[in-house]
Amino acid sequence: MWIASLRMGIALSIVVSLFPAAFSRPTKDLAFEARSLSVMAGHEFEFRSRSDAALAEWALERFDRAGLVLPPLRINFHDEPAGCGGHFGLYRAGAAAQVDICGFNWDRFVVTARKTILHELAHAWLGHESSAATRERFVELRGLSTWGDDRFPWEEQGSEQAAEIIAWALMDEQLELTRFRNTSPPALAEAYRHLTGSLPTLRLQNVLQQHPEVSW
Repeated sequence: MWIASLRMGIALSIVVSLFPAAFSRPTKDLAFEARSLSVMAGHEFEFRSRSDAALAEWALERFDRAGLVLPPLRINFHDEPAGCGGHFGLYRAGAAAQVDICGFNWDRFVVTARKTILHELAHAWLGHESSAATRERFVELRGLSTWGDDRFPWEEQGSEQAAEIIAWALMDEQLELTRFRNTSPPALAEAYRHLTGSLPTLRLQNVLQQHPEVSW
């Protein structure tokens, strides 16, 4: 009996020495790694937790359901707003585009975190897909003076209104946009259609229930 036990112990020691990673991490960490990989879809991520992974997966799924194809991105999550230039989110354009999400307590700011990541991903989509002509017409449609001139207030920049409108269209929850004018659901739906070429299907039923007089 002791010989059999000895042999089993030696065999287990050999397996552990050959495959130490399989025995050094708990099963839940392996599950998290698999979930992280499932979110990749051509993007790179730096997660702090499973909550980060779940938020990113949710946001990418919303863009996918709306038919909005994102460019390859690196998405990073940070504890402090300093990683986002003092903001909750930041989009960095370039050959290797990047989105940073910062400083959220996931138990308290679920809606804000969701809107933030959708807003920043919307900047990435707009930077990749919107033409100069589309941007010019959007600025005119919204009664603005600029698409992205930082000398103007945030709420008067077309790029920021466009990202907010896309986030509104993709959210699960009701979302009131209070920082700029002309935010009735029909006006937002029309602006979204101008940007994307389609109506906000994830939000459309709610818009039509509130405004039965609207027809597209």
